[in-house]
Amino acid sequence: MPEQNLTDLLNLPNLEVIGYESPDAATVILEVKPTLQVTICPDCKKPSATLHDYDEPRLIRDLSLFGRKCYLRLRSRRFECENCRRSFTERLEWITYDSSYTQRFEEYVFTLCRKNTIQDVSQLLELGYEAVDGLFKRQAKKRHRHVKKRLSE
Repeated sequence: MPEQNLTDLLNLPNLEVIGYESPDAATVILEVKPTLQVTICPDCKKPSATLHDYDEPRLIRDLSLFGRKCYLRLRSRRFECENCRRSFTERLEWITYDSSYTQRFEEYVFTLCRKNTIQDVSQLLELGYEAVDGLFKRQAKKRHRHVKKRLSE
């Protein structure tokens, strides 16, 4: 039952908390798994439900939970496309492909950087300067593309 409550609190689409641990007083790690049984092949864009295998677990930084740094432990699933026969890692809507941060954490870093120095944000979030700088630039570029796209419509 606590896992269901954590799933609700986490509020990320198509994701379930299956366990948790607190390695120290300042950190919580939530073990998560995707709930969708089908994903879209990035090559041919056809749906696939054929699970090929799992990647090694990785930690993904998310927004703080109850004042603690929060990480999601995820074993990404690899699928085999029934149409084009290629294997691929599923894409999840709440994380940029191959990132170590949730999209909402990246947006939070960007918002903080707009009113603080990168050094201040780095210290506040206990992230390296280069990581904060990279997240800020990636979000700025993404927002710039959206503005350009809207202007051209």
